[in-house]
Order: sequence, then C-alpha cells, then structure tokens
Amino acid sequence: MTVLCVVSVLSLLPFATSRPPHIVFIVSDDLGFNDVSFHGSNQIGTPNIDAIAADGITLMNYHVQPVCSPSRATFMSGRHVIHTGIYMPFRQGTPLRLNLSYSLLPQYLRRCCNYSSHMVGKWHLGQNVLAALPTGRGFETYLGYWSGAEDYVTHDTLGAYDFNDDARHEAGSAAAEVTLRPAVELNGTYSTAAMTARAVRVIEGFGGGGGLGGSLPRRPLFLYLPYQAVHWPLEAPPQYVDRYRGRTGGDTRRQLVCAMAKALDDGVGQVTAALKRRGMWDDSLVLFSSDNGGPTNGNEGTWSSNFPLRGGKNTLWEGGTRVVGAVRGPGIPRGAVSYEKFHATDWLPTLVAMASGRPWTASIPPGEAPYLEGDGVDNWPMLRAGGAPGSSARDWLLYEVHPGDRWAPHSHGDALVLGDLKLIRTGKVNPAEEDGWHPPPGEDSTATRYAVGERCDRSLRVGAAEAGQCAEEYCLFNVTADACEYHDLAAERPADVARLLRRLDRFRATAVPVVRPEGCEPVRVPNSRWGAGFRGVSWQPCDGPMTPPGLTEVASAGRERRGEDLFVLVRGSGAASQSGRLESVA
Repeated sequence: MTVLCVVSVLSLLPFATSRPPHIVFIVSDDLGFNDVSFHGSNQIGTPNIDAIAADGITLMNYHVQPVCSPSRATFMSGRHVIHTGIYMPFRQGTPLRLNLSYSLLPQYLRRCCNYSSHMVGKWHLGQNVLAALPTGRGFETYLGYWSGAEDYVTHDTLGAYDFNDDARHEAGSAAAEVTLRPAVELNGTYSTAAMTARAVRVIEGFGGGGGLGGSLPRRPLFLYLPYQAVHWPLEAPPQYVDRYRGRTGGDTRRQLVCAMAKALDDGVGQVTAALKRRGMWDDSLVLFSSDNGGPTNGNEGTWSSNFPLRGGKNTLWEGGTRVVGAVRGPGIPRGAVSYEKFHATDWLPTLVAMASGRPWTASIPPGEAPYLEGDGVDNWPMLRAGGAPGSSARDWLLYEVHPGDRWAPHSHGDALVLGDLKLIRTGKVNPAEEDGWHPPPGEDSTATRYAVGERCDRSLRVGAAEAGQCAEEYCLFNVTADACEYHDLAAERPADVARLLRRLDRFRATAVPVVRPEGCEPVRVPNSRWGAGFRGVSWQPCDGPMTPPGLTEVASAGRERRGEDLFVLVRGSGAASQSGRLESVA
C-alpha cells in the first residue's frame, strides 16, 4: 500500500518572513569537549559560546570525525569519510582535494534559496587548482588560509605565506572571474582577530553598513567561519596569556590553549554582537562546532581537555569524536539539552531542508553522485523539537570503517554506535598518550561538575584498562550509560558484538580507499607579482591567474608522490608540533 503524505511547505518553515534565515556556521579547531564552561569546566570561561547554547540547544551527543580535513569534508559535502576517502588531514603542498564533482553546502544554499555565501578562516579541503578553492566551491568571497596549520601572526607555512583575500565575480562583471590576492597587509595580525574583523565586516554589509566595499545583496547570508584557534602552534596575545598565569598547574601548553580559547570566545562575542547590532540576530541560525576532539595529554605538543571522556583527537574514543555543539535560531527552542544523536554529515541536509522548507533531496542537482547509507540525514525535526528523546532521524553513528587493512597508515580503526551500544577496534593511528582519561593541569576534577559526568559511573573506572585496549579484539561499550567508556561488555554480550559487526560490514561494503592526488601541486609564487614592494612568496594554485606557467611544470614533477607524505599522520606527542612554538605574541 502506498501512503501519500502532503505537508504544507509553510508548516516546515521556522520563520515568518518570505526569506530564509541567515546562517552563521562557526567552527573551532581542536577545542576540547570540556574547554567550554557550559560543559561544566570553568577553567577557561567561554560566556559568548555559552550564550549560543543557552539561546538554543546544547548537543551532548554530537559527533564529528577524529581529525581535521575529514570533518570539514563532511560539513561541506554531507558525505561520510567512507565515501569521500578523506580519512586523514591533507599535508601542505600536496595535490589532494575533496572530489570536485560533489556539490557543497554553499552551492546547495544558492540553488535552493539564493543564499549569498562567504567564508572566513581555515579551508583544508584542497588548494592545488582554482576549482578546489573556496571560491571554486560556491563561496563568493574568502579570507583565510587554505592549508591545515600555520603561524598565527606571520601566516607562514613551509616557507611561504598562506593568507588570501579572494573573490568570485558574477558573470558579466567587468572584473576577472576570480580574484586571488595574498593578504600581505595582515602579516603581523593575529589570525583570530583578522578573521573576526572580516566576519564582522561581512555582517555589516548585510546589515546595510557598507560591508565589503558597499552593501551586499539583499539575499540571505551564509557565513562559514572556521577559526584557526586553538590548533597548534600555540600562540596567543600576551594579555590573554597573562590571564591564565598560575592557573594551569605550571603547564605552559595548557596555559596557551586557555589563552587561545579565550581569544576565540571573545571573537565569537564580536560576531554575535554584530548580528544584534545590525538587527540580524533574531533572523539568524547560529551554530557552533568543533572539528574534532581536542588533542590532550601532550599529543601534538598541546593540551586541550575532553575530560571526563576517554581519549582525544586522532582516536575513535568518545574524546576524539564527541565534540562541542550548539545551535540557536528561528524555530529552535531555547535552553534545551539533548543527548539525541547528531553527526557532522547532517548539517548539509538539515540546513538545506530548514532553509527551503521542503525535503533536502529536492535540491540535489541533476547528475550529482548518489548519497549512500552512512551519509547525512535531515535532522531539522530534531532541532525543532528541542532534541527531545526519540526525535533524531538516526539510531546509529558511524565513526569510521575501512575497505581494507585497518592497520593502514590512514586508519584510526573501526567504530559504530547502534542504539546504546558502541563497537570499537582501534587502528594504527591511535596515540598512546591519549589512551585513558586525562583531567587538564590546574583543574580539580573531583570538584568540577562535568555536564557529561551524569552519563559516567566513576565506580566502573576501577580496573578499567587504559593501554592497548581494543587493539586486537573488538570492545563493546554502552555509551548511553557509560559515555566515558570504562566498562567493556564484549565478553558478556557476544550476540550484540556479532549484531553490530554485521551492521558495520554493511558500511564497509561501500567504503572507498583513501583519496589519491589529482593534477599538479600548489606552487610558491613571488608576492612581487601583486605589487613591486611585496616581498617573499605565497602559496597559490598551479592554474592561478598569477602563477607563471613554468612553476606549474616544475610542480607537476612531484605529482606521483604516494603514501604517507601526502597526509598529516600523528602518532606521538611531538609528531605534529615540530613547526610550532609556545609563546605570547604581540
């Protein structure tokens, strides 16, 4: 029997006006689950991020991928890493990129609802050709860096400048189709401040304040704001560093992370203040997310806090994938706290459905590669319901699975949640120093009321294994009652292990191998090509308008590189921090 369900489009819309709400998507880099005060820890103090949660929903069971590029690919594409092949972060200077055939979130929002999309911050989804850049994937303007990590002040990575101010011009414009320009005037400006200033400028343009050289189009705004903070290198302005002197148990790494997180929170406050000042706050959906769990206990030479969750960045433990998430705006109840399941892949279908007032699949372009089981789902009904029990469109969460050897260099392992139960077996990328539970230096964990602590029975920790558990055999945890993964149930419940393995194998059947390089490599171009007085070199795409043809030919000679040198593979405490430094910056 076929049942036809007819729903009024107006009933799906969260807003009373004819125009969809503005969308501001803020992302932090490497922020730990308990580096925000609304999760219980007051070591840093994050009133502005807290305010987003208080005005909407706190997502307590919100998951991303355990590391950078994979999460950003899911935000933008709505596709799981098992289908993009992006299991690990891209290394600077490589011809890796998110599949150019995929339509991304800004393109969907333009197609469905005529959004004007602007990006400020870290990209990390490809930089070797124009089509891989933000302005090639649907954003009209872009300020930020294309790579994965760089100096916060000099904006240097591997000997070249990476901080661009780019624009895509409408067809028929007198300007070239795309303008790429190294923002050399920002050499010496702390990135959090530079990104905040540009985000405020974009908002002021939509609010009628002139913005980017004049009032921007009277269309709904999509602003994607992925900050650099609090990723290494650990650098912060001295006034923030001084604020945490003597408060982190003598650990300089933790002190710097606290300072960087505070500067980030202040930046978020300036962005939300601009929305209010320009009369856009009530008509804006504002969401905040981290890109992965925080690297902890010295991993990558830094110290974010996910405590009391187990593990951190680069792992499939809850501390690696369960992250800070909050969203507020029209149609979303205020002050809700939800443990319903939500995944990073859900943002694309959820936001498109919200904005269009119809099933998000109606906006899929002709010829788009099919979406498969494991990709994102529309969870707008869950958000409208305040995350009430049973409101999520998913009873499962796929963390990671691989088509071949889980001990491959790019594998964090296999993990899946189905209902209350989590099946996990770790892979080659699983830093030993993060295994276990690590309260941050300077914080009394026994006197701190962690929000997730209500889901962690500390009596179960007695006798809990820390080193090497789940490396050879699958473990099973009830992450509803035991979110801290203290007690392995595998030996007690073999039938459940077998049941989850069958479901995991369904996902494995559609998993693709790791993404491979395509085309020539990004190149270093002399800054003098943009002005006689500009010194140094900048990273640019090999087919960029200012890239000399000879450079492309030289770069192409390296395109056959294969293996680990294409990805950032972190296995030890100092593996990723060799280019960083611990210091205050003016």
